[in-house]
Amino acid sequence: MRFFDEIWECMNCSNLEQKFDKFNQIYRNFQSDDINFNSDILPLKEPSYAKFCNVKSMKDIKQNRTNEAFLHSIAHIEYSAIDIALDSCYRFRNLPMEYYNDWLEVASDEIRHFNMIVQKMDILGVKYGDYAVHDGLFIALLKTQDSLINRMAILPRYMEANGLDANLFMMQKLNLNGDKDGILDILRVIHQEEISHVSKGDKWFKFACEANGVDPNSWIDIVRECYPRAFEAKRALDIEHRLLAGFSKDELDRIQKFQERV
Repeated sequence: MRFFDEIWECMNCSNLEQKFDKFNQIYRNFQSDDINFNSDILPLKEPSYAKFCNVKSMKDIKQNRTNEAFLHSIAHIEYSAIDIALDSCYRFRNLPMEYYNDWLEVASDEIRHFNMIVQKMDILGVKYGDYAVHDGLFIALLKTQDSLINRMAILPRYMEANGLDANLFMMQKLNLNGDKDGILDILRVIHQEEISHVSKGDKWFKFACEANGVDPNSWIDIVRECYPRAFEAKRALDIEHRLLAGFSKDELDRIQKFQERV
């Protein structure tokens, strides 16, 4: 098994059935003794979804408040998260086997989340690719492709943790306004499992900081170097689950102080 080469092929595959079959084969073979880890590291070029989605910048995506559009936006986040997990396996080398196992596990979860959403979309007469999508998460991959510290700080510990907040808000809104299309159960599954994804990001962020002599308490500064306006959006934090995922109370207090300044 050519581990990194096969991860790269899977990540860049745009045929969904082939992509997921390829991943399942990689995941099954990962515990094998016959794994070849020799491979060059290739630069990111374009997201795999660019072959079947209309990709726009975030500012050019028009608001659409239908359940169909909402589900499509969640499907896009989950699909992007598959490739984020795969690239985190592919791009960073000579790490403990536990690291690669963690991100393969995350990719497996994200595939299942994506398929849950696509099945619900199918009932509503929508398929992935019917709406325009943004490339914000792919840009984050580009920004962090040369640093494990930055990758773990930005993707799971910043962006996916923000997703915990957003998901909790949407679940509360559906509880209040009604859930005629049965979306709430899907969001509950995603929310619960993504706590562990943020926790894995927290673990490997702190691992990379220790290996490189970087203070993990500088996390907010690291994020704001990549995204200068990070933490300024006013949002209710999912404090309970952020703490479970490895955040400190001091970090959450600092985030809330940024929000208060705006």
